[in-house]
Amino acid sequence: MLIRNNFPLYGEYDVIVAGGGTAGFTAAVTAAKSGAKTLVIEEQAFLGGMATGGMISQFMGFSQGEKREDLKGVFAELLERLIAKNACPGVETIYLAGIKEMDVGAAPYDSETLKCVMDEMVKEAGAHVLFHTRVMGVEVENNEITSLLIHNSQGVQSVQAKVYIDATFHGSIASEAGCKWKIGDEKGVLQPGTLMYKMVNVDGGRYNTLTSADKARIAQKGIKEGALFVNTLLARPLPNNVFYSNMSRIYADPFDVPAWSRSEADARAQVQKISRFFIENVPGFEKAVMVSTGSYLGLRDSRRIIGQYTLTAQDVMDGTEFDDAIAKSCYPVDIHDANGYGSTLIKPKTGAFYVPFRCMITTIKNMVLAGRSISTDCEAHACVRVMVTCMRIGAAAGLAAAESIRQNIAVNELDGSILLKKQLL
Repeated sequence: MLIRNNFPLYGEYDVIVAGGGTAGFTAAVTAAKSGAKTLVIEEQAFLGGMATGGMISQFMGFSQGEKREDLKGVFAELLERLIAKNACPGVETIYLAGIKEMDVGAAPYDSETLKCVMDEMVKEAGAHVLFHTRVMGVEVENNEITSLLIHNSQGVQSVQAKVYIDATFHGSIASEAGCKWKIGDEKGVLQPGTLMYKMVNVDGGRYNTLTSADKARIAQKGIKEGALFVNTLLARPLPNNVFYSNMSRIYADPFDVPAWSRSEADARAQVQKISRFFIENVPGFEKAVMVSTGSYLGLRDSRRIIGQYTLTAQDVMDGTEFDDAIAKSCYPVDIHDANGYGSTLIKPKTGAFYVPFRCMITTIKNMVLAGRSISTDCEAHACVRVMVTCMRIGAAAGLAAAESIRQNIAVNELDGSILLKKQLL
């Protein structure tokens, strides 16, 4: 909603980051390290979003052949800290859906350790954090945000900044500020969501003897019995020998909250079926125990804000290069079937694609987008939405915010090409 009333002022900042997920985290750390007085507003009691509360447990979105020693910036520091705590083995190669041609870089990690590492890095950078706080309104004058309305246990307050970074999953700040947006494919169909879960007491040696054909055969049995919802077995080990799984598939529309609420419960019921099937049918899982599920359903679709440029599937496939590119990735188009058990996976023709800064800015003068809500079409979004790419977009947002303040210009007028010299591709 747009604010048209006066509320107590919580504080004034150079940069406010709405949303403390992976993109919001890197945005905040980067802005604060660049000298901006920075505030992060997060609804949960921790940073990381789907990386922590959602228990995704695996960073993806690396450039082709990118290794630990190639990394720079906030994400490199994050990964090194996880490795030092024995919570991540580094970057390895996995095969999406078990397909040899779909090899991508991945870095599995312990999500509980990640919460603490993010806390440490934000504190050391000097950024302020408000947990348990929700942005409930935006005040806009002449295409410029003048304040946000927030709510927590202390009541309703307003908060102000020179630059606002929308790192919310749903692009909520941009939407409330009046930006146009799209969701789903050309027919409005959304990808299914997934509730991640973890199991212990798995005999990884036995499980690893299964071939792709074995996994497909077992999965077909599970699908026939109504116990599985994906056409392969997606269970992988973490550094602490806990196995995490990405096996549930549930339709969830984030803009139909009653239905979304039912989907959360349905997802938990799915996970009970899936984990029981694994115990009874998958070698190595005979003595396994499910110990946790994500705090919430992981959604693959929400708002895609329409910005100054929309990254397209053609851009991704052709590896279109931009003078204001701020991120590079080789992650394929990855669209999960809304009505079936598989996925559409298509690699970029050149092996890599680029994200330009102009996808992160809109008609709102002092706002920059960060994370999966940037301006893309449906297919390009299916490449951009993974966490390494989102963190690099977040870092670019934080840098752009601080740089626009330094130059005393609107962030949506910033020459994005200058970020290329400072931002890791």
